[in-house]
Amino acid sequence: MAQNKAKIYSTNSSPNQVSVTVPSAGTASTLTGLNDVNATSLEDGAILQYDASSNKFVSRNVINTTTGKLDLNGGNF
Repeated sequence: MAQNKAKIYSTNSSPNQVSVTVPSAGTASTLTGLNDVNATSLEDGAILQYDASSNKFVSRNVINTTTGKLDLNGGNF
């Protein structure tokens, strides 16, 4: 993520008003439109798994693990 910086200089003693515009995240309207997602082989029931070698999330129907251990934590609702 890009880091935005601003310097504010005051020319008087009254408070300054600052407005910052942050660039939009993009215009992708679908999951496959995102740059960090490889969903070219979507199948029914597929999940997204992060692939560190490609720096992308990949759609898979089989979960790959290199440790032989699989922990799924859906969080608290």
